[in-house]
Amino acid sequence: MILRGAFLAIIIFFSHGICFPMTPADLFKEGKYDEAVEAYREVIEGSKDDIAKASLHKELGDLFVSRGDFRSAAREFIKALRLFQDFSEADRLQMAIYMSWGEKLNEALVELNSIVSKTPENFRARLHLARVLSWTGQLRESIGEIDKVLVTQPDDRDALLVKANALRWQGHFDRAMIIYQRILEKEEDFDSRLGLVYAYLSAGNMKAAKESRKFLKPQYPYQEKDLKQLDEHMDREIKLNIGGGYSYYNDTDENRVYRYFLPFGFWFNNWKFDLNYRHTDAKDNARDKSAEELSFRTYSKVTEFIGIGAGLGFVQFNNKAAGDFLTWTIKADVKILNGVAGFAFAGEGLTDTAQLMENEIRLANYSLYISQRLTDRWSILGTYGYRDYSDHNNADDFSFSPSYTVYTKNPTINLGYRFRYLNFNRQSGSGYFDPNDFISHQIFASLYFEKEKYYISLGPYGGYQSYRRDGEYNDGFFGGGYGALGLNLSKNIVFELNGEGGNYALGAAAGFNYYLVGFKFQIYF
Repeated sequence: MILRGAFLAIIIFFSHGICFPMTPADLFKEGKYDEAVEAYREVIEGSKDDIAKASLHKELGDLFVSRGDFRSAAREFIKALRLFQDFSEADRLQMAIYMSWGEKLNEALVELNSIVSKTPENFRARLHLARVLSWTGQLRESIGEIDKVLVTQPDDRDALLVKANALRWQGHFDRAMIIYQRILEKEEDFDSRLGLVYAYLSAGNMKAAKESRKFLKPQYPYQEKDLKQLDEHMDREIKLNIGGGYSYYNDTDENRVYRYFLPFGFWFNNWKFDLNYRHTDAKDNARDKSAEELSFRTYSKVTEFIGIGAGLGFVQFNNKAAGDFLTWTIKADVKILNGVAGFAFAGEGLTDTAQLMENEIRLANYSLYISQRLTDRWSILGTYGYRDYSDHNNADDFSFSPSYTVYTKNPTINLGYRFRYLNFNRQSGSGYFDPNDFISHQIFASLYFEKEKYYISLGPYGGYQSYRRDGEYNDGFFGGGYGALGLNLSKNIVFELNGEGGNYALGAAAGFNYYLVGFKFQIYF
């Protein structure tokens, strides 16, 4: 170590023609960034005094900040604070802010909480504490902290923006809009306008989102990046899109199903319209059938609290005595408490297997649901469905599922439990799985990760199931999952490979071990 330090001093001496080695700070002042970083590393490594090392780590962190390298800066500030806790409150706060910008959110929270606990009146520290809490998904805690700031600073733009963003991320779009608009009434503000556009999009008010987008004028590089991300998001949400895809299904009952589909979608004012065509070829050891399906659906948030939708279509089973059957959908939802409740009534023709097509089975499904966000991470979903089949069979279907968000950023990770009860009136033998007293307990997970060019979605699950069918009792463990890999081939083209499989009895129409693989693409105009 002594030899390395001496060697560095000799190099500086001969390169500068002076008698004393230059300090790391001198090197940085002369614009020799890489040499300054290396010199700081050498001096820190050779130092025996913790206070001196802490000061050097902070200086190196400040150097990284000056270059916009907040991740490297955050690492140095964390080392500095571990070695020495008596930096000035102003220095500690600034280091905590830079640490959060460098994505060291938990470490920043520790320092910010320490400052606020000792100095509750530190407005700037509490404001940034609320901001970082919202970034980590602790939205209720964030709103609690920012409300303390707003008691003494009710018109502070930054505090209002933190609260509006937290409310929007909680799903309270209407309350967030009020605050964004309050800020914008005083003066145009890029960040508030951006949040308002996202709130309009999430609430389904596409017309207002497009009008508000016109006011966004970026002035800084980060704003240009944010605007680009918004435009790409709006293109995927609003623009006319045409897609296509294919899937192959196989199960242990020798069912093989080949599907081709063509979706088409567009928005008109605040109404979303979807037109879908699907062709299905289904085979087993005794049958070879096909079907054509065409459906047209629309949906709109007619107010901030109520959404309605409807659809019409037909299914044609290409049997010897081919017939067309009308399909339909009626649905509505209403915002209630911290979630939504709604119903969906639908009539459809079942095209999942060749036997179902041969028997021309139709289904009327009447379902009710309610979902609630209990906390920022806990949510519940409850559903009830009544199924009425064309072969004079019917069933009651109930499920209840709590879930917990383990990680809120990228990747998003959720864990949950799902209870399900399904009971049919009888075993009809028409080709669909029709058990009595089916009960399953399922543990599931979901993961979603995205980068600029691709995304990955995974959903493993497992559990225990039991039921009676044709007088026999069956039970056992099950498992399975799904996965998808999406590629952004260009700004306007997305391609996805996907698959699923398992031995969950309700995973497929026939109730057997199965797998499905396929692809789809979407083009936005």
